[in-house]
Amino acid sequence: MIEELVGLPEGVFGLRVGGTLTVEDYEKVIGPMVERAREAHGRLRCLIEIDADFHGLTPAAVLDDVGMGLGTVGAYDGVAVVTDKTGLRTATEWAAFVTPFPMRVFPAGARAEAAQWLADLPADATVQVALDAATGVATAEVDQALRIEDFERLAATVDPWTREHGELRGLVLHIRRVPGWTSLGSVIRHVQFVVGHHGKIRRIALVSDTPVASTVAAAADRVVHPQVRPFAGTDLAAAQAWAAGD
Repeated sequence: MIEELVGLPEGVFGLRVGGTLTVEDYEKVIGPMVERAREAHGRLRCLIEIDADFHGLTPAAVLDDVGMGLGTVGAYDGVAVVTDKTGLRTATEWAAFVTPFPMRVFPAGARAEAAQWLADLPADATVQVALDAATGVATAEVDQALRIEDFERLAATVDPWTREHGELRGLVLHIRRVPGWTSLGSVIRHVQFVVGHHGKIRRIALVSDTPVASTVAAAADRVVHPQVRPFAGTDLAAAQAWAAGD
């Protein structure tokens, strides 16, 4: 059984499932529902409410599920799963570590909370990046959990400069709080960015009043090519000047 949910916030689409899902459910209900949501909003914020009588998928439906997931994974802003079924809650929590978008599980009866969480997710990259062409220093303002889109935006700013000039003189990370990552996909992208730019950034300044900033800077300075130095949250100008230095 599949039921499309109504009364959700703008930009959020949802479905309630129970019983056993079949390939017909994907072809006649879920597929068209996803396409309508993509046409209306471009990106997908999906709420899935799973009843206590849900028994899983038929083998053919499993293949459709995998195919649809692979085909639309890059289109999601977030997924919320509402259920009290222990196995599904555990599976969702594990999946949240590998999806390249935020995913969260909510208890049964928390549909409104789940829908609001989806509605409140940022629509675009949350990091703001500015490159000073005169000094060769890029400054990234970070105040929310990092998403894959944030690293794509950072790379889009830094890469053209490094291709033309060979290296970036300095990168200043102005971190207003410990940001964390929204998913393992974001962590992987972070690692990819660091590895891909190893040797192309001369200095990295961490500007933050968070307690771990000095520890992170000291550890990073030992294991990566750029010099890494912490600065107090009010010392942004000093950090930018140091990052621009020879």
